[in-house]
Amino acid sequence: MNSSTKSAIIIGGGIIGCSIALELSLAGIRCALIDKGALNQEASTAAAGMLGAQVETHHPGPFYQLCRLSQALYREWSIKLLTIGGISPQYIAEGILRAALTPEDESELQSRLSWIEDAEWFSAREMRVREQAITPDVLGGLYLRRDHQVHPIHLAQSLTAALHKLDCEIREWTPALSLIERGGHIRGVRTTDGELFADHIILSAGAWGSALTEPFGLSLPLFPVKGQCISLKTAAPVIRSTVFFKECYVVPKEDGTMIVGATQEEAGFDKRCHASVIGSLHTSASRLIPELEHAEFVRTWAGLRPGTRDGLPYIGRPAALPGLITATGHYRNGILLAPATGRLIKQLVLDEQPDMDLGAFAPDRVRSAAEHLM
Repeated sequence: MNSSTKSAIIIGGGIIGCSIALELSLAGIRCALIDKGALNQEASTAAAGMLGAQVETHHPGPFYQLCRLSQALYREWSIKLLTIGGISPQYIAEGILRAALTPEDESELQSRLSWIEDAEWFSAREMRVREQAITPDVLGGLYLRRDHQVHPIHLAQSLTAALHKLDCEIREWTPALSLIERGGHIRGVRTTDGELFADHIILSAGAWGSALTEPFGLSLPLFPVKGQCISLKTAAPVIRSTVFFKECYVVPKEDGTMIVGATQEEAGFDKRCHASVIGSLHTSASRLIPELEHAEFVRTWAGLRPGTRDGLPYIGRPAALPGLITATGHYRNGILLAPATGRLIKQLVLDEQPDMDLGAFAPDRVRSAAEHLM
């Protein structure tokens, strides 16, 4: 990648890595996107595709603001992907109903109304007017009108097509073995295909990313969290909005299937699916939407989401590793946070003022916390 044009290598070809490559390519930066396997074959396409800035956050703060920023970008971003690559990510703007089936859950949801934006409390009757298939046992819930959805597989295809149209260099089946340091800066990455160099090295390798920084003294505690989902189908669609309660969510797709998920298991890198989980998810979905009791079972799958102990992603420049930018640890919100993360990393690369304060997401926060405890 020897050129007078600024260059970047993105390590990790999931939705986050692809989104970064998209924004950098559009900014005129020459990009190489590398992945240990094929693009978008891990957590990205194992997701349900909810853009749940409201439903996935339980308190205000920087993470909620990051989610809101990305949510506000999403519709225009989806149109941009379709325009560039010619494939739609299947953006659906039907909102999410977060149902309460117990008094405790009802109380907790109502407490969010003091800070959450674009939320409306629905009575039990209003919930069932909006979605008649919801159980009569519902006590009420939140209608989150801006929590939309995309189809993760179509989003992955849309991003890949756009990157090809923008002449981004894509290197699949090219594991990153180590970072290359020269003169106190991270200058490149050593891969199974040889050494690659660029002006900026961006780490977006999900649950596998910490192995590359640890030899340089930067520990990024990342761990895989297995999420298993199932897909169901009925003779005709029974819901149009995503319906969510404490035990599971049901996300209707344009092809008539519904994704039901998802477990949260710290099981290492084990991606095997289990019959007990299939049964449990189906039982929960049927409790929420009784008509699903006799739905057709389509398939099951699992993905490994990159978790962090404080629940926040690592977005920023590690002070001890000049030349490196991290964008990893998005856990179960990688789909939602893709547009904002791509935009924020582009702003860092171009030395622009980021759209929001990234202090809460700084990769150095782990080291600072450890030093504080010493």
